[in-house]
Amino acid sequence: MVTLMPLEGISRKRRILCSRENALRVAARLFDIHMQPVSIVRTGDPFQPYRITTAPVRGDQVELEMVS
Repeated sequence: MVTLMPLEGISRKRRILCSRENALRVAARLFDIHMQPVSIVRTGDPFQPYRITTAPVRGDQVELEMVS
């Protein structure tokens, strides 16, 4: 079980790194380099609210999928 810290405990820099925009940028780079499906998945953890994966993912946690 993960213990979640309140958002006020997260620094400005961490908020930028944890943003959806940053997740999209990282996913787009991976997709451009490897040309394979990439997904952005919501985790529910404020320290890592989005996870980028190249493994197939199904479910409500999928924020975005990039496929060719």
